[in-house]
Amino acid sequence: MDIGIIEAPTVKELFIQKITGMIIRGELRPGEKLPSERELAAQARISKSAVHFAMAELERLGFVETHARQGTFVSDYTKNGTIETLNLLMSYSSESFLDRDRMKDMLEMRMAIEGKALEMLANCLTPESFRILQMDVSASEAIARSQADNRALAVSFFDFHHDICFVSGNFILPLLFNSFRVVTLAYWEYAIRSLGRETCMKLMTDLLTVIQQKDAEKSLAFLHDEITMFFELTKNRR
Repeated sequence: MDIGIIEAPTVKELFIQKITGMIIRGELRPGEKLPSERELAAQARISKSAVHFAMAELERLGFVETHARQGTFVSDYTKNGTIETLNLLMSYSSESFLDRDRMKDMLEMRMAIEGKALEMLANCLTPESFRILQMDVSASEAIARSQADNRALAVSFFDFHHDICFVSGNFILPLLFNSFRVVTLAYWEYAIRSLGRETCMKLMTDLLTVIQQKDAEKSLAFLHDEITMFFELTKNRR
């Protein structure tokens, strides 16, 4: 068996994780001035060049901004960030980031992305597209009956919902949906633990039935109810 090469994070990557973590947790706030690169290097006991390249990456991602002759300041990443910023934020999946307000924001965005896909599918569903979704359901059913852990089942649920975006014919939608992979997997794992495999599988098969009917309004209503149910479920999470 070949497990492949294990690569440790670079000093620059660790520094980026440190600064972004402090910003996400609110330890560094928008508008706050950061020490100079020389001072940061001395505090972190790393090279100034590593700090320089890390700060350039943080600025590109919208976490900091530099003003000539004034210094570097913490930026509002929600205003200046990109899809790469979102992917980085999702990778944290921490309690400090995934609070209920942000969870609500992300579920609403998921509703917009997948809802658009369902709306498009009502007009363009083909036998081949439907077979892809059927295969996803069959794969999930096999996993649900097996001794596989909840993570494997959650991944299969993600694949099904991702394929809804994929078969819609819009190439942007599945790319956007992938950005929510971390939080969506966490959502499904929690739902499986709370509701049980049988209930979660029923949600999946019922949605497939609705999709087959090619009724956009009914599909959107079903997805809305599912997402609302999960958000209500999270009230008991903490």
